[in-house]
Amino acid sequence: MTEEEFDIQHHKQITAQRNFDKVNFGHWQIKTWYFSPYPLTESEAEEGGTPQAASILWVCDRCFKYMSEGASWELHVKKCTRRHPPGRKVYQRGAHTIWEVDGAKDKLYCQNLSLFGKLFIDVKTLFFDCDNFLFYLLTDADSQRDYVLGFFSKEKISYDDYNLACIIVLPPYQRKGYGMLMIEFSYELSRRSGRIGTPERPLSDLGLRSYLTYWVSTLIRFFRYVPLPPPPPLPRPAPKSG
Repeated sequence: MTEEEFDIQHHKQITAQRNFDKVNFGHWQIKTWYFSPYPLTESEAEEGGTPQAASILWVCDRCFKYMSEGASWELHVKKCTRRHPPGRKVYQRGAHTIWEVDGAKDKLYCQNLSLFGKLFIDVKTLFFDCDNFLFYLLTDADSQRDYVLGFFSKEKISYDDYNLACIIVLPPYQRKGYGMLMIEFSYELSRRSGRIGTPERPLSDLGLRSYLTYWVSTLIRFFRYVPLPPPPPLPRPAPKSG
């Protein structure tokens, strides 16, 4: 085992100890997958140990503000007026929109978004300094507002030409093709900037499956339209001797 592989395994062991069992997100109650470094509650801090995964986290599905009590969450969602992510629209097709959010301009929003995403991402390390990152959020809209389906982040300046740092489709919306849409969009950003983009490694297990699915689908579409070479000419029969 290399040093990098050892560090990954050690990180997985630590983050596998979930600090919240479930998260209430809008009208969804989702079972968490991994540890996310949300600030400890007062009772957990007094115990002085690792929090047990027996509590419920409450997160606003508009601004991603987090709370440890349902009553506080109910008061907040009645007053939260955010109808869509901050930032600017960079893609729209029908009700689906991708928003570009600058981690330096909307720092608190991006920090809360990263904390929430870490509940479902295993191998990534979360940094609270979001200034050097851009976040791309995929949303679906109704007549009232936009709902976040997933997001990916990327460094503003990557000397390794990484076009994606982490990617997550929220569990209620997985297996609907949204991951492939965001992956394709990340490559389009690289193409427009004149770079050869690649995702940051190591990929999570879910991210690896998403990229394999994307590239298999891309290659199948490519070869479907590649013209086949003409068949070789048939050999002429040998002349008969008279």
